[in-house]
Amino acid sequence: MSGNETGTPGTGMEERKPFILEKPLWRGVFNGVVLCILMLGAQAQGWLGPSTEVTAEDVYRAVVYGLVFGAVMYVYSLWRQKRQEKARAAAAGTRDEN
Repeated sequence: MSGNETGTPGTGMEERKPFILEKPLWRGVFNGVVLCILMLGAQAQGWLGPSTEVTAEDVYRAVVYGLVFGAVMYVYSLWRQKRQEKARAAAAGTRDEN
């Protein structure tokens, strides 16, 4: 029985195309935008305190926080992807020796 009969992607020897949010750049962009919208929504709806009007300064702060968080998530995703590639290459190397 091969690993691909269960229907799980990526268990065979073929290389699959990554989903757009699995790419580090788009993961960072998506996470930054979601944080920005969540911060503005939380203030407008009063989820974390009294509901207040969203000002230009609040929008600016949310955008900056979103950019910083998106950049951090980009770096983290890039690091994680490189680490997984090294582990995959090491596993392939030990498999060839056996």
